[in-house]
Order: sequence, then structure tokens, then C-alpha cells
Amino acid sequence: MQRMFNVLLDKLPDSWNGYPIDTNFRTGIMISQVLNDKELSDAESFYTAAELLFPEIIPPVDEIKEGIKWYMTEYNHDNPSKEKSDTILFDYDIDQWRVYAAFLAQYGIDLNTADMHWFVFMGLLGNLKECTLTKVMNTRARKITPKMSPAERRALEKAKAMYAIRADVKEPISPEEQKRLNDFMKYAKLNKKPTGA
Repeated sequence: MQRMFNVLLDKLPDSWNGYPIDTNFRTGIMISQVLNDKELSDAESFYTAAELLFPEIIPPVDEIKEGIKWYMTEYNHDNPSKEKSDTILFDYDIDQWRVYAAFLAQYGIDLNTADMHWFVFMGLLGNLKECTLTKVMNTRARKITPKMSPAERRALEKAKAMYAIRADVKEPISPEEQKRLNDFMKYAKLNKKPTGA
């Protein structure tokens, strides 16, 4: 079993299984957006994420999923919650200014000009002290309970409606669209730089 990444001991990775990766935090954000874009089919999300993550050589299709999963989760070593929730707590578009302000206030980092590894960005994002972003996320996660007074319930409903992130169901991809994506991937692979170029 491969040892997990440790930022205190290991050099920040710039490749996965020998394939160079784009480590910039903006690329990580774009991959996250692509994977959560309800207007894209699963196949479109998958192949677009692969193009973003592997700028030079794209691995074989059966390895891409593993590489994307590693890139999007390897920095996080907390145990995942067994409780599944349909509530989306965070969105890079809707919460952009809250993230920007939090990094500027707490770390002195201007995310508009910073050059940062994706793992570093996510480590810092996940360890923000209480701020507007964390308060909004807590509001989204908070459940309305029968013990609340009518006034508390109305206030929370109003706040949750204001900060809600809506999600739609993905449309299945058609065979024609799948063929187009397969053709695109063949073209993309042909236009990547060969190893050692």
C-alpha cells in the first residue's frame, strides 16, 4: 500500500505515476468545477478534467480516473463522514469573494496573483478560522428542527434560501456525443508532447 502524502516530509508532487500534472491551484479549482458542472455529461466532465490535469501526456483511459481521484483527495487525510447529505456546502463561483477575503485576511495571500500548489491551497482552505465563508457554510449545513421558535425557523429559512446552492441532475450522454468525445481524446493525445520532448 502506497504511503499517503505528508506535506511535512514530502516534496509537493508535480507528477502522478510518471505523468506530469498541472499543480496550480487554479487548475484544481477548474477541475472541481468541471466535475460538478451539471450541464456537462459524466463523460465530458471526465475528459475535460483529464485534459486539465495532464497537460503533456494523458494516461490510458483506465488510469485517468485513479489519477483524478488522487489529485482531488490526496491532500485530505480526515476520515470521510458516513452521513451522506444532498446539501452542497461550497461553490467556487458563488463563494469566490468569501474565499478571496478569507485568504487575504488570515494568510495575507492575494489569490488573484498568488502562485500556489493545489495541495497547499486546499490545506489552507480546509483550515480557515471562523470567517464569513465558514459562517455561510455552517448556515447551509444547519438543519431546521422542531425545537426552533417560529422566528428562529423563519430567520434560518431566509438565510438558507439566500445562500443555497442548487444542483440539477446530469443528462445521460448520447452514443453520438460519446463518439465525439472519443474522437476528441484521440486528437488530444496525438497533439500532446511526447515524453522527453
